[in-house]
Amino acid sequence: MEYIAPISSAVMALIWVIYLQLLFVQYRRSNRPYLIFHHAQNENPDALCLLVNMGERAIHIQCVQAVVTMQSGEIYELGVTQFKRVNVMEQNVQQTLRQGPLLNGGYLVLGTFRDIIENAEAAKGESIALEQVETLELRAAAIHAPSKHPVGARRDFKLKHDGGLCIFPKQISTEQMVNRRQQKEVIKWLETELNPVNHPKDKDDQEKRKEPHP
Repeated sequence: MEYIAPISSAVMALIWVIYLQLLFVQYRRSNRPYLIFHHAQNENPDALCLLVNMGERAIHIQCVQAVVTMQSGEIYELGVTQFKRVNVMEQNVQQTLRQGPLLNGGYLVLGTFRDIIENAEAAKGESIALEQVETLELRAAAIHAPSKHPVGARRDFKLKHDGGLCIFPKQISTEQMVNRRQQKEVIKWLETELNPVNHPKDKDDQEKRKEPHP
């Protein structure tokens, strides 16, 4: 009977360790931001694009940007400034411009993919056919209460021109920019928003930016 007490203590300690680990995992999950760029309806370029807050906490969107890559290799980075905000507690859709936090389950209607690309064309003062666009990268920078630094999300879309114009995501899910190295990149997005430069950039620069982070 003497060996029962130590075993019971060890089992109880193990149970507490597992319990605390589960609490920690649940805490991290509930405090982790999760934004997704959602391609609604179908692969048509006239389908709506949504930015959805799937995290547990409200989040404040600082900026939404589009990076348009042409088949010629030219790259343009521009801000997406006109969108509709929909929160789960609202009865009506209000036309706003980055006003207030985006609640859990709320989303931004960024417009159609065609709208986003055509607005990018208008912003740089040129008229370019949609057929000349190769890829579209959408990215968002946001402030999340538990974090001292801005967090972000991005997703790439490819335009297919064979047998009719289609647009589809290149990744299964939206990349979450939450670690320190990624947060530095998000800060650069915000700096670009404050000091926009709408000139072509080398395609190699974009490829370096998209290299996977360890």
